[in-house]
Amino acid sequence: MAAAALPSRVERPAATAVLVGIAALAPIAVDVFLPSMPAMAREFETSTGTLSLAVTLFIVAFAGAQLFWGPLSDRAGRRPALLSGLALFVAGSLLCLAANGIPLLLAGRVLQGLGGGAGPAIANAVVIDTYRRERAIGVLALITLSIALAPMIAPVFGGLVQEYATWRVVFVIQAGVGVLLAAAFVALIPETNRAPDPAALQPSRLAANYRRLFRSRTFATAAVLMGLLFAGQLIFISTSSFVLVDDLGASPVVYGLSFGFVSFGIMAGATICRRLSRRWPPGRIVFVAAAMGWAAALAMAALAGAGLASLPATVLPAFIILAGNGMARPAATATALADFPETAGLASAVLGFTQMAIASGCSILFSALVEPGPGTLAGGMALASTAAFALFALARPPAFSLRRPAPGTGAAAATGTPVPPSPRPR
Repeated sequence: MAAAALPSRVERPAATAVLVGIAALAPIAVDVFLPSMPAMAREFETSTGTLSLAVTLFIVAFAGAQLFWGPLSDRAGRRPALLSGLALFVAGSLLCLAANGIPLLLAGRVLQGLGGGAGPAIANAVVIDTYRRERAIGVLALITLSIALAPMIAPVFGGLVQEYATWRVVFVIQAGVGVLLAAAFVALIPETNRAPDPAALQPSRLAANYRRLFRSRTFATAAVLMGLLFAGQLIFISTSSFVLVDDLGASPVVYGLSFGFVSFGIMAGATICRRLSRRWPPGRIVFVAAAMGWAAALAMAALAGAGLASLPATVLPAFIILAGNGMARPAATATALADFPETAGLASAVLGFTQMAIASGCSILFSALVEPGPGTLAGGMALASTAAFALFALARPPAFSLRRPAPGTGAAAATGTPVPPSPRPR
């Protein structure tokens, strides 16, 4: 009876909301203190460049920490691993609150990033532990919505706190949210890893599991696809202010509205994915999303190449490209993780890390090789979208079939029944 009751408890809306909040905690923490940075730079008598390390170090720690928390949750369980990560996040927030100089502030941000890395890796693993594939896509779409919403809301909220209080209150709130999420997780979500692997952190087991992940055509295709799609998004984020303001004459207010509109595309795509997930197979969702982004990127590049670059000719295609990203991500994630229920923590962590590594590498290379401009922005996004669509079209594995298998055929997960665990590597 306990096993049968497990999904019903986790599938309650309140429990889903907790998972969404846990996944969004780190993205919110990245941006919520940005409006306070000038005041912090004055108080600590340092440059904004030095203070920006508080963002960079957080992201680096967050990305790497996923590779620890994921397999730890496979070994010790989702609850102990997540609660440990949240405790580290709260400790980092309190260290930032007490900081009297840059070194302590940066140390606190690193702790926040290390703890925050537990959030998305373990939230995704809980979803895979609990839901059938179609339902998992819907929940992962909600997580994608929250992650897309975080960069839009967090700076606004942080600006209000800075306006009426002080930057230290930002970290009080972050610590409080971490405690509340931990309490809600304990109250609402039982342990979902019902077959912990005591050897999950042993080097030989980790190596075997990594090999198994990347030997899976489904997992490798999804990881690279998501990395390429995210690369186009990062190119827009890193270049858009120079292009829209300096080259296309947008005012700061118009730029902010334009950036918010483009970011809203991710939310729109995730919403569409959630609605389609019960009717379309994951492969069709990803194919349509990748094709949509590719067509929009080619249109942006064609307009720029013809000398017709303008604010609408840049912003509207970018909105469609990011909508494609938001639409593809939940379906690709659920499909990539469905074959690894016994190592869902590791698989989720590796998927997230690989996506960030590919996208960051492409964005850094783009910034190093070209100067920002309407043509280079359009070309970079078109190149990333073309590579993503070509990869999916040419390397598409059977799990990403464009047609839903008939009842009694195909993988069990594709028909909506739970996927049996694969044997553990020995």
